[in-house]
Amino acid sequence: MATTNYAVAPGAFLEEWLDDENMTQGQAASRLGYSRKQVNEVVNGHAPITADTASRLARLTGIPVDAWLRYEALYRADLQRLRDEEGLAQHADQIHPQAASYLRQVGATRATKRDPGLLVSDFLSFHRCGTWGAYEQRMAAESSGEFALAALVESKSGLDTTLLSTWLCAAERDERFELARHTKYDEDALRSLLPELRARAAHPDESMLSDLSHILSKAGVAFMLTPAPKKLPLYGVTRWIDKRVPVIQQSGRRQKDGFVIWTLFHEIGHVLNDPRGDVHVEYSTEKKRNSVAEKAANKFAMDTLFGADGLTPFKGLSWDNDIRSTAARVGVSPGVAVHQMHRARLLDYAYGNKLCVDVGVLGAG
Repeated sequence: MATTNYAVAPGAFLEEWLDDENMTQGQAASRLGYSRKQVNEVVNGHAPITADTASRLARLTGIPVDAWLRYEALYRADLQRLRDEEGLAQHADQIHPQAASYLRQVGATRATKRDPGLLVSDFLSFHRCGTWGAYEQRMAAESSGEFALAALVESKSGLDTTLLSTWLCAAERDERFELARHTKYDEDALRSLLPELRARAAHPDESMLSDLSHILSKAGVAFMLTPAPKKLPLYGVTRWIDKRVPVIQQSGRRQKDGFVIWTLFHEIGHVLNDPRGDVHVEYSTEKKRNSVAEKAANKFAMDTLFGADGLTPFKGLSWDNDIRSTAARVGVSPGVAVHQMHRARLLDYAYGNKLCVDVGVLGAG
């Protein structure tokens, strides 16, 4: 239902009816058993329409009791909404412009900064928070701990809290996230599935993401690709539903196999090796945390994908055919090899790009 920036008192309907019937407020008062002052207060919205008043008005006007009560309820709700939005408007500048744009894109709001109270109200509704203070408390709770969001928000990366939280909540509204609530995570199963995951990732194509998602689901791990707001400098995030079910969420910022596969195995490392409940964010730039957790996740991804020799077999290579054949021998996709060679400065960024495969997006299946 469309919202308005005004509230219509139910007395306005009574006033219109009186005009149509050529009846004065005094005449109506005598028929209702009220004083003229009481009727005037109802007409002007100063007095509420009670159940008793609604019954009397129904007999006078022929308009049903429930209609008068609905008018009254809607009026009071609109008054409260307008007062609420007036107070919320002060927080509009705290919402990143791209977070607001993202909410409009997904249909969560039509408001802009020209309607700041409604924008903040819709932002809070999207986050399922009743007040701005509750939103801040939620973010503070999810940001506590050595490895969680506090360190990220306070870093020099420029990661905006409202931008990140909007993207996280977008995933929570996805059917796959809801289904994940009812699954059971099995760590041993995930470890046993690593060879299968690695083998599938070695041959990237448009069905790879769906296949990897299906394999992970056998261990109770949810893998989601949620389109991100512009300016969100992330590849992915790992988090837990009620500290029971791990969720690996990627942004689709880069859809080449090297970025996607490396990020996925990095996040699997967080799932397997870090305390349950921790939230880990993978930046799309090199300006990310240099913590023990991040180093461990990178080592896990390197060991799992490339084995004990790491990138040693690729040193000195620059031609596509050489990289391709070495990647096949190691058992990784050429795109992943190129991605890591670039990061390790073993290969100039001008080389190897044709080996990278666009893996598309992860479907809902």
